[in-house]
Amino acid sequence: MTSGLRILGLLGLVVGLAIGVASCSDKTGADKFVGSWTYAGAINPNCGDAAPIDLTGEMVTITASDSSHITMQLGTLCTVKFDVDGTMATAQAGQTCRFDIPGYGPVDASIKTWTLMVSGDTITSDFSGSVLICLPSGTGTLTRVSTDDGGGQ
Repeated sequence: MTSGLRILGLLGLVVGLAIGVASCSDKTGADKFVGSWTYAGAINPNCGDAAPIDLTGEMVTITASDSSHITMQLGTLCTVKFDVDGTMATAQAGQTCRFDIPGYGPVDASIKTWTLMVSGDTITSDFSGSVLICLPSGTGTLTRVSTDDGGGQ
């Protein structure tokens, strides 16, 4: 009887692990983001009277390392890694992006949150960060220029 309970317990553990692995790998959608994009929007430095940083026209390249992870290259400002779940991508923790804040110069802003929402050939970007005594934030729209495979990198 005891060995029967052990087998049932082991079977339950195996099934639980299989369900956990399946739910972790269910996140997909990176392919929707892959390609070349043009950014339209600005980052407000939120530093005294510093003018917004216009990012309009910046080229963005997005590649996928697998079905649930992308890397976004925003011009020469930064390369940011995102976790993807369907049509939403969320920046991974501990990253920075370099902005040239008027009156402060080029500074590395810590990314607090950065989300991307894709819908067809448009991505909505929502950013917030921190640097020095500033809390830069901003929204923008990315418009698809081209698609490429971007996979396997």
